[in-house]
Amino acid sequence: MLFLNNTWIIINEFAPYLILGCLVSGILSIFLSVEVVQKYLGKSSLWSVVVASVLGVPMPLCSCGVIPVSAYLKKHGASNGATTSFLISTPQTGIDSIFITYGMLGPFFAIYRPIVAFISGILGGSVVHFFDTGSLSNSGIDCDDDCCDDKANKSSIYRILHYGFIRLPLDIVNPLIVGILLSSLIMVIIPQDYFELFGSGFLGMLIMLILGLPTYVCATASVPLAFALFSKGFSLGAMLVFLMTGPATNITTMSVIYKVLGRKNLFIYLISIAFCAISAGLFLDYIYSPNELTISGFNANHMLGSNMKFIFSLSLIIILLNSLRIKYLSNSSDVAMKNLKSISVEGMTCSHCEESVKKNLLKISNVSNVNIDLSTGKIVYSDSGDSLQEIIDSITSLGYKIK
Repeated sequence: MLFLNNTWIIINEFAPYLILGCLVSGILSIFLSVEVVQKYLGKSSLWSVVVASVLGVPMPLCSCGVIPVSAYLKKHGASNGATTSFLISTPQTGIDSIFITYGMLGPFFAIYRPIVAFISGILGGSVVHFFDTGSLSNSGIDCDDDCCDDKANKSSIYRILHYGFIRLPLDIVNPLIVGILLSSLIMVIIPQDYFELFGSGFLGMLIMLILGLPTYVCATASVPLAFALFSKGFSLGAMLVFLMTGPATNITTMSVIYKVLGRKNLFIYLISIAFCAISAGLFLDYIYSPNELTISGFNANHMLGSNMKFIFSLSLIIILLNSLRIKYLSNSSDVAMKNLKSISVEGMTCSHCEESVKKNLLKISNVSNVNIDLSTGKIVYSDSGDSLQEIIDSITSLGYKIK
């Protein structure tokens, strides 16, 4: 009962802010398009690096979804430094993540977190600008996602609502549910201040760095998990390190960046994030007292009545259940049982990946009825000809790997 009660409390804390963040993300997906971003990133200058980081912070893309978008930018003239800056700053935050950070961790953290993402993007992009004179290997890569698909004939209202409450939840539903349940479990079974001896200072940050670098935790889902870890003794700085490295890096993303950016830029990417995370964490612990963030009593949405919070929480649960339905119950009937073939792919982890692969495969003349299972990486499709090599070339050009 304590576990269920904590789970409901966590949902109540961030549901209003997450729903508002999803709505604003939908608006950004229309008006802050890749074409708009590309317009300001073409020149190989430090200014383009700064602009890339500014535009990347609010953009609602995860660490894997940002890959095809960044490759699209580079193909259409963005500089190496600007592309790297965009790759670093974008997945660490997003409007939805900023709102949920405010709801659970307060206004100071909600402001500090995107500022650090902005600075880390500038640092990584600047290093690439000065030391890398090569070009990125991304010929043939296109982004056909909602954020840059101008072929849609649907109204802006539909596209905003579809992205904010259908597409975006599809990306975060699994890690968000795991994050909520794991956060509640941590708060129930681990004693208060259990990690206090080694959860603060450089050691605590190093632990969070090692934990965050290889794992996939989206920017939104990482907030309740960090909330729970802080309540058990990890410092605010260590929590910030996890919030930076978890969303920005994972094994799958690093393998794709290695192929698209190359070894040198992958190294710069990782070092920039790690350096900024540790530095920002140490500075945060120095300037901000944990006493200013009262885990037990903080409630940023205190102005909302209990009935309104219940409505927001129920709405969020419905949105997440619908996302689970789409992910696991609506795929099996999408493929016609004619000329059925399949192929397995590594590196796809979100609906942005799925949509990019699917739209590129449907451009092949003989291919139709493409169905993708993200959990296994299996692609089932109808092929009226012999298009296997074209399919392989299309998938690998996006940075993914054939199993």
